[in-house]
Amino acid sequence: MASSALAQTTDEPVAATPAPPPTPLPPSSDPLPPPPPPKGGPPPGPQGKMVISNPPVPAAIPRGGYHVHDGFYLRVAAGIGGGHASISSDEGGRNFGVGGAGLALNLWMGGTPWRGIALGGLASWQGMSDGDTVVEGQETGLGANGSVLLVGPFVDAFPDPLRGLHFGGSLALALLNTKGDSSVLRDNYRVRNYEGGGLGASAWIGYAGWVGPEFSLGGLVQLTGYGTAKKEEGLDRRGSGWALSVSLTALYH
Repeated sequence: MASSALAQTTDEPVAATPAPPPTPLPPSSDPLPPPPPPKGGPPPGPQGKMVISNPPVPAAIPRGGYHVHDGFYLRVAAGIGGGHASISSDEGGRNFGVGGAGLALNLWMGGTPWRGIALGGLASWQGMSDGDTVVEGQETGLGANGSVLLVGPFVDAFPDPLRGLHFGGSLALALLNTKGDSSVLRDNYRVRNYEGGGLGASAWIGYAGWVGPEFSLGGLVQLTGYGTAKKEEGLDRRGSGWALSVSLTALYH
């Protein structure tokens, strides 16, 4: 009996002894690093269409005097044209006309007091040659030549000082001269040479393209009208007419 009880007691498992708790680490003397800075919030989601644009580029400002019509103004022109002059006289004189083609020469010189406006002085000459002078309505078959000279102030306007289009005019003193090619007009038709002064007006329009910082070349159409008078040997003589020319021009402006 005793041995059976001892055997039962020996067969029962013995309870394990629990392990002691871990020894806590001593506190560190080094301070903990600061927490990282907070990150920014997420970007907002797209709101409608995204528009990417650049600010407008300001217009270029031209350098003073470079491809700009300003400052000193000098223009020369040469071309061909034609016209007609009528010479009339009081009783006792002979009326006749001279008309035809001829050389056209012009010179303008001045300055630019306002933007796009040139002012100065003009000398304009237009020649004409007639192979059949008409005297008192009768064709003579005899030649004559004439010329008209204008000298006076002018104005020339450039709507855009950066471009070559221009137009202008002049009110000037006029000198008209006519002369027969031979003495037959004087002897047979009693036609006297004429030289009289008066007033004239001229208007033109043209265009010139830049060929340098200050130089431009182009063309010009010019229309001129005039009226003159002269008292000679007791006769009051008058000469009037018109001229039209097309010229090539060179401009420093």
